[in-house]
Amino acid sequence: MTHLTPFSIHKTAAYENSFICTMQAPAMLQTARIQKHCSRSCGSISVLVRGYSSEHSPITAHSYINDDFLSTISKQEIAKHLKNLGPFPTYSNILNQQHFYQNEVLMEYSKRDPHPVSLRQLAGYGNKLTKQKILNSANFVRIELPIRLAIRIRDLQTLPFGVVNNFHLAQIYESYYHSFNAFRKIPQINTLDQNDKFCETLSSLLDDHVFNLSHLMMGALEVSILNNLGREELDNFMSSMLRSRISRRVIVEEHLSLSENYRSNPYAVKPPHYLGEIFHDCKAIDHFKIVADMIKKSMVSIFPNIDNMPDLEIEGDLSTSFPFMVPHLHYLLSEILRNSYEATIKTHAKMTSKKLPSIRITIINLKKEVIFRISDQGGGISHDQLKSVWSFCKAPDLARNSLANFHRIPGLQLYSNLKVTPAGSSIVSNANSQKLLSSTSLDDVDASTKKKKSTLDRLIDRPYENKLGLGLPMCKVYADYWNGELTMNSLEGYGSDTSLTLKKLGYHSNVMQLDRA
Repeated sequence: MTHLTPFSIHKTAAYENSFICTMQAPAMLQTARIQKHCSRSCGSISVLVRGYSSEHSPITAHSYINDDFLSTISKQEIAKHLKNLGPFPTYSNILNQQHFYQNEVLMEYSKRDPHPVSLRQLAGYGNKLTKQKILNSANFVRIELPIRLAIRIRDLQTLPFGVVNNFHLAQIYESYYHSFNAFRKIPQINTLDQNDKFCETLSSLLDDHVFNLSHLMMGALEVSILNNLGREELDNFMSSMLRSRISRRVIVEEHLSLSENYRSNPYAVKPPHYLGEIFHDCKAIDHFKIVADMIKKSMVSIFPNIDNMPDLEIEGDLSTSFPFMVPHLHYLLSEILRNSYEATIKTHAKMTSKKLPSIRITIINLKKEVIFRISDQGGGISHDQLKSVWSFCKAPDLARNSLANFHRIPGLQLYSNLKVTPAGSSIVSNANSQKLLSSTSLDDVDASTKKKKSTLDRLIDRPYENKLGLGLPMCKVYADYWNGELTMNSLEGYGSDTSLTLKKLGYHSNVMQLDRA
């Protein structure tokens, strides 16, 4: 019988934490060459089967790892990760031989239909709060979330093994299963004290799973490298995962805000178009200026003279305001403006020492929607490039660079701290805000909300150098979720026009369904 010898690992310059694993084979396989990319915590791994000569030195503990590249400690560390390429990785508390037999409960939940609910229905609880409304809201969340999570978990289970076994998507799978196990075991909520404890659990789970968005984006990049899913399949997968994530978090945060309002002012009556505390009245011009200042500060490394950076020329209806979730609005504006600032600086910075051309913002305020047109003189992009900017499927070289940049984003949580009992039950540690602040650095806490910063916050204020390549496809999903639209026109050699349309939720909240399970 012919046996393959162990791996030989060499470092590549593709991006940090990236390796080439060379599997040495007998002479009969000298011409065979198989390339396969695998993703684990050590990065993107490329496996090549090459010829092996019987003249090679005998195999020792770590001789299969190239001596020119790594220390003995590094070799030992890499060797530990190789065992995690199988279906039961050692880092997982959930993916084990018994997991298959625990799937019957999940299958039952995944066959149930999520309950369609609109923003108006959720917010209707907040117009005039009562004890029974709070308890009904709590039990709706308690029943609804396991169903929505089960549907997403089942979708992950049906993906090709090479996709769901990706390190980052496996982290998502574990996170969802952890939450599913936790929620399905919560008993009916009958008192306000029980609701207070339930809200603590919800808050803890939101914080514990804040890393999911970064893992989802990194998983998409690694799947692009592996080419395990076609472009359309990957885009559909990412769209469904992001939509369902937004729905779940809106439902959870709406209940948390209603509960807090009832505790602080139980008899307050809200205006007719009230949508909940998580939706703020956003004055467009103010938020453009806030985001533009953040983007400018992030770009000082490539253009130190911040005074000569492009100004915003804002025209149209300057008094426009509309209800929206501020983190979502800031993320949408930040990715669009980041592209315009970068293109303008790269196109004009070397040609002049004077003020760079302005970025023009046009605000159009209609009865049921608001339209923003962002125009720059950044040289534009070709029509071929324009076709691909909306896709999560990126070229391998671009995806590798983006993965390296993810690891450089300050404070971005990439690894979970999820805990389970020996029997496999999820452990949720409830912590009040004071405990959160005492155990979290000030850089991790939003000064205005006193809450742990979300992944969106980290993506918005990341340094310019940490380019991720997924801003526009992400923004397109977020805009589409809120029944909006994001489009771009480009005149190569001159500049680009980006149009963002957002619906006024007060008019569409009775038809906008949060059923993107």
